[in-house]
Amino acid sequence: MLKSAVVDASVLVSAFLFPRSPPGEVLALAEQGRYMLHISPILIEETRRSLMNPRLRNSYGYSPESAQAWCKELMGDLAFMVTDMPDIGPVCRDPDDDHVIAAAMAAKADFIVTGDKDLRALDTHEGIRILTAKAFLDEIMIRE
Repeated sequence: MLKSAVVDASVLVSAFLFPRSPPGEVLALAEQGRYMLHISPILIEETRRSLMNPRLRNSYGYSPESAQAWCKELMGDLAFMVTDMPDIGPVCRDPDDDHVIAAAMAAKADFIVTGDKDLRALDTHEGIRILTAKAFLDEIMIRE
């Protein structure tokens, strides 16, 4: 059975900036159909907002248009959009991250892929494993 994952904004931003890094490979596997990628409007907005940061744009030399186009592509055929998320109450030590868990629960995802230490501190939530990009890649490669 095909596994599914919610990929959080920290990994999405890294995938945009470094396509040949583990976060970039996470998205490449989604493009290859090796797992189902789920995102939410909140994750897209967090990613867009981070990529529009002038300091980040100046450091990495990309245009706002390329970042916008990339975010739009994520919302296209690459990912399944999760919109009806449950109210889960406080779960994570940083309540601003609870929406990632809610998206994973709504998607019935197997994994959350994140670089966020507050999310990773949970390790699992309601059967959803919370992994770094590297650990997720190892998991997907082992399972095949």
